[in-house]
Amino acid sequence: MIYIILDQDESYGDYIAQNWPDLYIINDRSNFWHFAYAWQFHSDELNNTLKADWCFPNLVDEKGPLMDYYALMGDGKIIEGELYDEQRGTDDYLKSNPNYNQYDFISEGDSPSFFYLLDTGLRSMENPSYGGWGGRFGQDGEKLYKNTVVDYNPYSQRYEAQYTLSRWFTDIQNDFAARVDWCLTDDDSQVNHAPTVSVTQGIDITAAPGENIILTAVGEDQDGDLLSYRWWRYFEADTYQDTEFQNEIIPDDSAGLLLDLTRDLSDGEPTDTISINGADQAEMSFTVPEDAQAGNTIHMIVEVQDDGEHTLKHYQRVIITVSES
Repeated sequence: MIYIILDQDESYGDYIAQNWPDLYIINDRSNFWHFAYAWQFHSDELNNTLKADWCFPNLVDEKGPLMDYYALMGDGKIIEGELYDEQRGTDDYLKSNPNYNQYDFISEGDSPSFFYLLDTGLRSMENPSYGGWGGRFGQDGEKLYKNTVVDYNPYSQRYEAQYTLSRWFTDIQNDFAARVDWCLTDDDSQVNHAPTVSVTQGIDITAAPGENIILTAVGEDQDGDLLSYRWWRYFEADTYQDTEFQNEIIPDDSAGLLLDLTRDLSDGEPTDTISINGADQAEMSFTVPEDAQAGNTIHMIVEVQDDGEHTLKHYQRVIITVSES
């Protein structure tokens, strides 16, 4: 599988696709912008770890020689060969772009292709429509996935294509900050590591309509940190859907520069109709809806967070496939 960011030089279409037509392709032509120069377009609540008061102390200030090269807005760093008007480290750039503050995040727009390789427990490598740190994608043909699906953003109360990626920004940035700290010491006990989690009942379960399901998470942390649990349903990734809209596919943007694939939430339109008992506990339960059809899937995710530096997380997705009544 190849994850393409924008396909700027058309090397995939003109060469790779011609010679290796059986490759599976993720073509991210819009969502990545929101972890690039368009990060201020999405909900402000998602931007906390992209702002100066977080970026500077967590990523740059006294973070060692490697991170001395990491660029932030107005930091005085000059990139050799870049046009002066595009030098985001200058005071002149900040004056021309007052929406930014000194030491704000600039761009990690190519990073989502790397995030897809990280084993977070979200299982997005199994199917790009599941969603994970690299975003969520709709299938277009047998082997192509594009930015044609949306997730519900509770902050804007809209369905947004970019929220399939921006929903993970805080977790991604905290993970990055922890890795930066790893570079500052040879003593592994002095830095934080993400916890791990498994589910006792397994991660692929079959259940009948109306059946009560119990799922038990077991978290572990090598640093001995206190762990908290949160269960939630990734309903946008389900094939059991609550609304007609969830089955609606947004047309792909042919120019590849569309930054705001959205739909406002209609009056009374539900976002999730399955209640979870014990959502903040290691053990949860829920009832498979009576109207679920055989073959439908329900995606439940347990999110485990430690209380160490940067409050790191790990996840486990459990997919429940509905059987015959």
